[in-house]
Amino acid sequence: MPLPATRRLSGATLLRSVRDDLAPYRETLEPSGKQVAILRFDATQDDPPVRRFRMEAARVSAEQKVKAFSRLGLGFDHRLLSPSISAADFTGLLTSLNADDRTAAIIVQFPPPPRLTPLVQQLAPAKDIDGLLEDRSLQRACATADGITRLVLPFAEDSPAIAVVGARGFVGRGVVRLLGDHGLAVRELDAGDDLSAAGQADIVVSATGQPHLLTPDHIHPHHRLVVDSGFMPQADGSVAGDIHPDASTIPQYITPVPGGVGPVEMAVLMERIVRQEASPGLTAWAAPAMPYLTRGQVGARATSTTIRSSARPARTPPQAAPDHYLRQLPKPDRGRGGPSL
Repeated sequence: MPLPATRRLSGATLLRSVRDDLAPYRETLEPSGKQVAILRFDATQDDPPVRRFRMEAARVSAEQKVKAFSRLGLGFDHRLLSPSISAADFTGLLTSLNADDRTAAIIVQFPPPPRLTPLVQQLAPAKDIDGLLEDRSLQRACATADGITRLVLPFAEDSPAIAVVGARGFVGRGVVRLLGDHGLAVRELDAGDDLSAAGQADIVVSATGQPHLLTPDHIHPHHRLVVDSGFMPQADGSVAGDIHPDASTIPQYITPVPGGVGPVEMAVLMERIVRQEASPGLTAWAAPAMPYLTRGQVGARATSTTIRSSARPARTPPQAAPDHYLRQLPKPDRGRGGPSL
């Protein structure tokens, strides 16, 4: 029996499901008058191309957050800050938002100017909905890392080998931390490491932001899941992930770029703000179990296919399997309320 075609896990469909389930909370959130502050920095003509592309990615992410929070009836304070803003003015802005009762949460889009990055630590922990403060945050990790972990867990019930590429970065550290909370061991890979070690894993998470870093030399058919959290706009208007296009049809499951991890991040943020402001007992969404082959089963199928192909003429390959979509399970208990992830 031939190996199955690669299936894509649609974060966009998951987000629609989460959005629909959280829609009733708009009745509580909209009258509250609360808002989320989203701060991002403009690019300059002197910025190198890579930084300009990262700033464009930050713009897209910020606009997605505006849409997500608006769906819940929350207001937003989306500010585009000049990269030349003084440290004193940036500190003053954070201080003002920290003290503003109307502002329920504050998100600083990365990357800020390097000289201002340390000042982000002045965020009030109670308003740090995206885990920017890391160990000082009330959140265990950033929303991206949280979403990635939820995608991985259904594929990791037998404690498989997991590789996180970019493990020393902000998102990667969060993924390692959360997977560790679930008792899962992780092979941590980063700049300077031999990335071919990712081929020895059963699940690969890539969180580097380096376009097309992982190729068919790193991704193999026995990979039951590859999570690509890269999102880098390109000069031609396209968007590149960490996984090279030639490798994107090799694993059993993969998250597409765009439409994969980005929407999952929004689903986590929507859940967090509802839990904080309206329903402390809100049940977390979870990705359902998906059928996959173990490494041994992949090897057996590959061997069987080789034997058959040498014994008789090749048959027409099977049609590509339809995309698999995530659904929110279980449904949140809309009857819960009272004081709060």
